[in-house]
This record gives sequence, C-alpha cells and structure tokens, in this order.
Amino acid sequence: MFPIIVPALRDRKDDIPLLVEHFVDKFGKTYEKQIKYISDDAMSKLKAYNWPGNIRELENLIERALILSNSDTLVIPVF
Repeated sequence: MFPIIVPALRDRKDDIPLLVEHFVDKFGKTYEKQIKYISDDAMSKLKAYNWPGNIRELENLIERALILSNSDTLVIPVF
C-alpha cells in the first residue's frame, strides 16, 4: 500500500476558487440554475474561513448557496 496524504483544505487556500467553480457547475446542472458570478467579497470570505469540515463542508455550503440564489450571482449564506 502507498499512503496518500492530502493536506486539509485550510492548507490549500488556492484550491478554493477551482473547487467553488466545480461545485457551482455541478449543482447548477442539478438545480437548473446558471450562476455566472461570484463576488470578490464572497470568494475572500471563503478563502479566509478555516474549513474544519474540509471539502465536504465547502461542497454543502455551495449547494445551499446555489439553491438560495435567485440571480446569476452566487450569494454565500453566513457561515
């Protein structure tokens, strides 16, 4: 066996925009919504957060945000 060591999301802040984009695309298809924009402020908040729940927490937050968004801009709920 080869151990696979993956650093926590809090140690990979540069991965957050790519993951957000992936989850927005994924859930946009599921919920038939087209999100075109994510504000710089929202992305800054996502990158500043510690992510104790790791990628699953980010995925759940993006799904919830997409469900609640009523425009082409992703609105991040308070977390």
